[in-house]
Amino acid sequence: MLFTAKDITVTLSGDGGLFRAVDNISFELNAGEILDITGPSGSGKSTLLHALGMQVVSCTGTMLFQGVPSTQFAPQQWRRHIALVQQKPTLLAGTVKDNLLLPWSLKAYAQETPPTTNVLLQSLESARLGDITLDRSIDKLSVGQQARVAFLRTLLSAPRVLLLDEADAALDDASAEAIGEMTTAFVNQGNAAVRVRHRTDDGRATARITVIDGRIVDGQGGAHG
Repeated sequence: MLFTAKDITVTLSGDGGLFRAVDNISFELNAGEILDITGPSGSGKSTLLHALGMQVVSCTGTMLFQGVPSTQFAPQQWRRHIALVQQKPTLLAGTVKDNLLLPWSLKAYAQETPPTTNVLLQSLESARLGDITLDRSIDKLSVGQQARVAFLRTLLSAPRVLLLDEADAALDDASAEAIGEMTTAFVNQGNAAVRVRHRTDDGRATARITVIDGRIVDGQGGAHG
């Protein structure tokens, strides 16, 4: 099993006091699988993804990566394997290359060799961005192109599980399709993905769950909670 989430619960403070934004959600992911999470706005889907990415303090339950509990990872180490991609990615002023190589400017990657120019060019081709040069200013790209560059940056850092928080929600159809293609290629390489989505089903998911008020109310493909 590549990834396991068991009894994940997130307790937050609201106007009425403490409440469970995520309530005992469990699922498992094998390599090659894509789990789609649907449900109304405010149902806890994004909070769940942040918890899975070890970015929520008030989280209980058990998470395992390749059988190893999350408690045995420093948060930074965990995020190397379990990567969160948000709807509005962070991009730097500068070129496409500057943004693709951003992780290797950070301390966590200081001992690692960054991708070569050829690898960067191949990645742009895979994202239907072959006509974009590496020295193009990031602010000269469309919203969809910027999203694909940010997505490529995450893929280049070689995570094993992607947590996609409506990564295609604000994109045009062509960009959303490109993100979908890259996600499928990623999982076909022995990885897995969890996607929070509001768009029409694209047929790529191998399992689906619906979350309402923090709980799974319907699921297919082995997810439960």
